[in-house]
Amino acid sequence: MHSGGMNLGGDHAGGDTLLARRSLEDDAEFDITAMIDLVFMMNIYFLVSFLTASMGDIAQPTARHVSALDGDTAVRITVLGSLDGESVSVYLGNGKEGEEITDPEQQELRVREYVEKALEEGKSNVLIKAEAKVQEGQVNRISLAAAIEGMKLHAGVTEIDEP
Repeated sequence: MHSGGMNLGGDHAGGDTLLARRSLEDDAEFDITAMIDLVFMMNIYFLVSFLTASMGDIAQPTARHVSALDGDTAVRITVLGSLDGESVSVYLGNGKEGEEITDPEQQELRVREYVEKALEEGKSNVLIKAEAKVQEGQVNRISLAAAIEGMKLHAGVTEIDEP
């Protein structure tokens, strides 16, 4: 006869035998390769960022074989950029001296006349000072207008402080 209890295994003769289950092992593996790669990349990023920040400003080399132009033998033309970046303003002089010329055809005509007059007065150098945001093509256009035989062209980049 059966006593009504459960048999948890064993070789007992009876119909209500319940075998104990084996505990399931959690075989799901977690691949941490991507996480390790990410940690190494972050370490490299922070290391490089720290090193470049700690170096401070890099000392720019100074130009060689450059001497200041004599103010008595040089004529200056200033080229300033506009907010749109396409057009420029030309001043016949140092900085914002004189009249602002905005029309491209007038700029070329007036620059040529200005340089020719300076050559007649005995000046032999033309210094074109262009603001850093002025496109190279605009500076070349003004340089071509100022290119007169007997005059040496000099170009420089300047930052103009707005009031």
